[in-house]
Amino acid sequence: MKMTSNFRIVNKGKRIALLLVLVLCILIPQSMDAQSWGGKRRSGFLDSWAINANFGISSFFGDLSKFDTEISKKLTKESGPAYGLIATKYFLDDKIGISGQLLFGKLKGANSTNKISFESTFAEYNLHARFNLINIFSPYNMSKVGLELLGGLGQFKFKTTQWDRSQEELEVNIEDTGTPEFVYFFGMGMFYKVSDKIRITTEFSMRQAGNDKIDDLAKNDNNDYYSYVCVGLTYYIYSFKKASVYGSRGSSTRGRYPGRLPMRRRR
Repeated sequence: MKMTSNFRIVNKGKRIALLLVLVLCILIPQSMDAQSWGGKRRSGFLDSWAINANFGISSFFGDLSKFDTEISKKLTKESGPAYGLIATKYFLDDKIGISGQLLFGKLKGANSTNKISFESTFAEYNLHARFNLINIFSPYNMSKVGLELLGGLGQFKFKTTQWDRSQEELEVNIEDTGTPEFVYFFGMGMFYKVSDKIRITTEFSMRQAGNDKIDDLAKNDNNDYYSYVCVGLTYYIYSFKKASVYGSRGSSTRGRYPGRLPMRRRR
C-alpha cells in the first residue's frame, strides 16, 4: 500500500517534470528573438550563466526501505553522502533557466524481516528546467531571496552490493548496470544572494528510476526512486564577454529594473 501510494506521487512528478521541459522549450526560442524595453542589449548565449557546486544526502525509497515516514531514521539508516555540479543558462531576466547536472552519491537500505541489506553507488547526468517563481510573478522585485521550481530527466548508472542472510549461509549479490538507465525528477530550491555574483543555495528533489534494481530486489513491480537534499554555492556569471554589463558608453546597467534607462539631468 505504501509503495503504491509513493509510486503514484512520483509518477505524477514525472509528468510535471516533462511538462516543465516542454514549456521551457516553447519559451526559450521566443526569448531569444525578443528585444527588451529601452533599447537594452539583447541577451546572448554567453550571457547569464551560473555554476553551482553542492553536497548533501541521497535517500533510497523502494522494496528495502522501511523508514519512508521517519525522517531521522531515513537519514541515518537509508541514506548516504552525495555531491554534484550544476551549470545553468538563464533566459528572460533570470526567470527561466536550463541546466545540466552531474550527481554522484550512495544509497543503502535493510529489511530485518527478510534479513536482506544493500549498499549502492550511483552516477547521474541530467538536463532540467528551472523557473524562478519570484522573478516570474514579481519581475521588478529587488529581493535577495529566490524560489525555484525544477524538473527534468536524465540517465544514471549504479553498482549495488546486496547481502542476503535469509539462508544459513551469507549470499552476496552484485548488480552492476552495463548501460545507463533513465531517471525522472522534480523538486524545489531556494537561494540567497550574498553579492552580485555569489549565492547560497538549498534544494530538494525526488527522482524515479527507470527500473526496480537499485536494491537488487524486485518485489512489487514498482520502480525504485531516491531523493537528494543539498546545500551549495553558486557563482553567477553575467557574461563571458569582457564588456558584458556595460552599455555603449561604458556605463554599468547592473542592478537596474529590466528595460529602464538611467535618468538624465535637465539642462
